[in-house]
Amino acid sequence: MKKSLIISAISLSLLPTVSFAFDFSEDFKQEILETHNAFRAKHRAPALQWDNELANYAYRHASQCNFVHTHGPYGENLAAGYATPEDALTAWYNEYRNYSYSNPHFSMDTGHFTQLVWKSTTKVGCASVACNGSHGTPGQYIVCEYSPAGNLIAPGYFAQNVLPALPAQAMND
Repeated sequence: MKKSLIISAISLSLLPTVSFAFDFSEDFKQEILETHNAFRAKHRAPALQWDNELANYAYRHASQCNFVHTHGPYGENLAAGYATPEDALTAWYNEYRNYSYSNPHFSMDTGHFTQLVWKSTTKVGCASVACNGSHGTPGQYIVCEYSPAGNLIAPGYFAQNVLPALPAQAMND
């Protein structure tokens, strides 16, 4: 236990001093969870739970204002320049328009959407940092980390984890 705490303290101390505004408030967490879970419910995916370890990982990456994927151990969605977290998540979700349920597979055009609704993902943690052009990253930089990761490329995984949306009338019941 002490070893992991020491490693965490060391890795945080190696980050450059950050003067960017960071949103980790209860309102932010609630907006993230409500938006994710509303989209997931449309696709019969269980609600996500907030995870502080994932949020801290997201923050460490977001605070660098470097708009590239970490290629770390989690699923990951990135967005920059959106006015609100809900706007960013809605943009990710709207990739559903390009997804083919008759040919379920990974695509760069739908990867944010498929991670967002990936049925076997159970936890999320996100961070939003005001980069405002630092390192070329505009406005708010939102990073979300997911566990277990989605977008696993193996036979049948997409068909099992990215389910078609429920009919509109079922969503209103």
